[in-house]
Amino acid sequence: MIIQPNIEEITKNLFSLSKKERLEIARFILFLDTQSLDIDVDSVWENEIIDRARAVDEGTAIGIDFNKALKKIEKRLAV
Repeated sequence: MIIQPNIEEITKNLFSLSKKERLEIARFILFLDTQSLDIDVDSVWENEIIDRARAVDEGTAIGIDFNKALKKIEKRLAV
C-alpha cells in the first residue's frame, strides 16, 4: 500500500528546498497547468502584454520600483 503525502506534508517539505528548487517546481506545476487547459497560452500572454502596455500608455498602470519588487519577491521566497 502506497501512502500519499497530504498537502500539509508537501508544503512543509517545499520550505526545506532551496529557492532554485522551489522555482523549478513552480515552473513544472505551471507547465502542467497550461498543458491541461484547452487554451492558446501564447495568445493569452500576448493579450496580457497588450493590456498592460495600454494601461501604461493611458497612465492607469500602477508601477513599483524594480529594486523594491525584487526585494519583495526575495522576501516571499526566503525560508
